[in-house]
Amino acid sequence: MVTDTWNNFWTVIVGFFSLFTSIVAIHIANRANKQVENQIEINNKQFLFKNRFEILKSCHTLINSFAHYQIEIDKDKKENETKYRSLLLENNKLTKLTDNEVIGIKNDMLNSIEEKNTNKRLEKLFRIPENLSAELSFVFESDKIAPLQIFLHNYTYFLLQVSFYKTNTSLKNIDEIENEDYKMLYESWKKVQGAAIITILEKDTKIFY
Repeated sequence: MVTDTWNNFWTVIVGFFSLFTSIVAIHIANRANKQVENQIEINNKQFLFKNRFEILKSCHTLINSFAHYQIEIDKDKKENETKYRSLLLENNKLTKLTDNEVIGIKNDMLNSIEEKNTNKRLEKLFRIPENLSAELSFVFESDKIAPLQIFLHNYTYFLLQVSFYKTNTSLKNIDEIENEDYKMLYESWKKVQGAAIITILEKDTKIFY
């Protein structure tokens, strides 16, 4: 009888410790899961922050590049109004748009724009702003980025039209490039500047610090 009592006692004790051990194990597992989930969330935010930072950096570079191009055009336009149209297509002016860390086309490569073996390579590089426009959709809210996307699209379109014109494959003449393509690029640049879109997007990015 006494033996049965002790056996029952130890059975209860062992059962209690087993239950306690299970509860502790579950608690530890839950904490570990939460830590993993928190780390995944942190990693996702860091990844998103990095993407946003890199894209904004590239956009900022292109905005500044166009500003430098515009300064060159305006300066020479004042000096000689009759030359204005040809100035838009001069390689030393166009490098203001292309010789940067985003596109990376220097003057010597622009000089070979008429050569067929460089055409495809140039077109791929000219389409980088357009590709950036698509990437913006994945990391920012669509209602905030529309003017910037239009600017990037026009940036690519202008460079392509210049390229087509120089290789005689464009149906447009210099007047159309000046009055249509360049104007669209210039107006979209002004809207981006006027709305301070980069500054707004940078503020959104800072929440991921």
